[in-house]
Amino acid sequence: MIGLYKKENLVKYFNSIRFGFWKPSLIFYLLAALSFLFWLIIGPSSWRNVDDYGTFFDVVKKINSFESSNNFPLSSKIAYPIDFQSINLLELIQATLKTCREGWGTYPPLWGFIYLPLTIPFLKLGLDWTRFATLVVGFMSAILTAYLLSNTITTIFFSFKNKLKTKNFQTLRYLIDFFAILIVCFNPEFMLHASSYMPYQLPAISSLMSISLFTSFYTYQIKTNGTNETVNSKTFDISLLYILLVMWLSSLLGFQTVFIYLGLLLASCCFVFTEKQGLKNIEKILRKKSLLFINKKSKIYSLLGIAFSISLLLGFSKYHYFKLISIIIQNAGTAEWAYGDGLLYKLDFQNYSLGTNFIHLFHAISRLASLSIYPFRYGQDLSSYFLFIFLITSFLFLFKVNKLSKIISLIIISILFITISFSFKGNYAFAPSRHNIYLFPFFWIPIITYFVYLSDKFFLNYRFYKFLVPISLTFFFTSGLYVSTNAINYTNYQQERLYKMADKSNIYPSTIGQHDLWSLYWTHGDKEWSSVVGKECSINNQISSSNLAFIYGNREPLQLNNEKQRKSLEVFSDGCIKRSDNLQIVDSYEFQRDTHLEMDKFVGWSGSSAYGYLISKLN
Repeated sequence: MIGLYKKENLVKYFNSIRFGFWKPSLIFYLLAALSFLFWLIIGPSSWRNVDDYGTFFDVVKKINSFESSNNFPLSSKIAYPIDFQSINLLELIQATLKTCREGWGTYPPLWGFIYLPLTIPFLKLGLDWTRFATLVVGFMSAILTAYLLSNTITTIFFSFKNKLKTKNFQTLRYLIDFFAILIVCFNPEFMLHASSYMPYQLPAISSLMSISLFTSFYTYQIKTNGTNETVNSKTFDISLLYILLVMWLSSLLGFQTVFIYLGLLLASCCFVFTEKQGLKNIEKILRKKSLLFINKKSKIYSLLGIAFSISLLLGFSKYHYFKLISIIIQNAGTAEWAYGDGLLYKLDFQNYSLGTNFIHLFHAISRLASLSIYPFRYGQDLSSYFLFIFLITSFLFLFKVNKLSKIISLIIISILFITISFSFKGNYAFAPSRHNIYLFPFFWIPIITYFVYLSDKFFLNYRFYKFLVPISLTFFFTSGLYVSTNAINYTNYQQERLYKMADKSNIYPSTIGQHDLWSLYWTHGDKEWSSVVGKECSINNQISSSNLAFIYGNREPLQLNNEKQRKSLEVFSDGCIKRSDNLQIVDSYEFQRDTHLEMDKFVGWSGSSAYGYLISKLN
């Protein structure tokens, strides 16, 4: 039993530990507003694949009282598009919460709890509103990521400010905030997934929170032990209890966070055993109870808020780990396409030689470094080689500059090591794909830190650098985001061509109404939805020589003699179009493009094609 005195001291010490975070600068707020405007101009993708619309579609099915199914091909008993304005709000909330509890596919349940309640209510205003609401929620996650990145790098620089050439530390803070917004908010891989229902960018917040645990504790120690006005006026504090709650929440943002916390554990063990004074330093910190401010009186509403937060987190954790255990039991792994063309990024000691594994690992690391920084789809080979060299140099700098940066380097290396180790087991792809966006911060931190350091050492006092370089980089990254997102979007002509065919049709057979499952036409937006709603197949509305049906897909063209496609079409049309029917194509629009939602040219599936058809039945 713990004595009363020791228990009181333990509570006091627990309340005394605090973490310091830097307040965003004016530059951060201005660039955040400009980047948000740019996101709105680009807008959501003009088409959706099943990984995007699946979660939203699950809600629509539940509103229509159909049970969800994560098995493909889906049952033909699927909800048809409905008049969203007529949806009962209570039914909408119930369907949303049920989808959140169940999760969709292999997505962590918390994704639904974050995205769905904030976006689905906009269905009352239409699909376009819902899609832009999703984009807004994604942008908020991007800003939080950029802030945590800036906070981490700012603390690193403050820890060795005596080595810097610039006397005005605020100048460096502006530069760090500038790069943080630019690198995060104008990253196409990040933006494309943040603005959809497949928010693989969320675990990047977990990555940065794991490092902020160390940098923010360091910031507060500097604030407490010193009299530096810069730290006192430019930071705010968060207590240990709230930090633990935030860390708990961030651990549920993705299943990849298992790698993050295993990496943290490995880094902690390495640090304790390699640093001779490690344990002694920890003991010294534990003795400094009177050094920090102790909040002895907690307000009742604060206690209620904490109790409520813990209850929610326990519920989220239950759904999260049940899902994770289910995935492990089923031995589910990353899809084959994520390993790249010819399995370029596959790591496997059983089937590949040591030399082949080394080459694959080099390609994976260099491409991930490029994917995290470089915003264009072309020129990836050159950028990957250049950024790999710069990354190694940046790591060496970060590792040797001081103890704090060494700890951060150790954490980064440990997490990368854990991820790579699991990749060798064969169930996870260490590759430049959306599944590894959570690793981006581990490339951003050393690269931005070293670049800002070089800027301070050689260029920051030159006027041309202060103006020309930021303007040039802004143009480079905004152009990259705009060009890379438009590379997979349908043009206005293509959208209008498909719309006119759909609008001309008399039948949109059942819900799917297509020969493949991978892009559901009416989920693209209001215009697409309005072109097919009310055209479901029924006894009085059957396909004939004059009653035309609209068929759409984005993965492959329709081939009326293809037995596999005809079988799928019969299932997805709920029997409206049978395999035995004698059909003909009256009108068609076919556009083939191999550019994928994924930015890496070797990774992706289904491309961004468009195949639309008006078909009739021959007598």
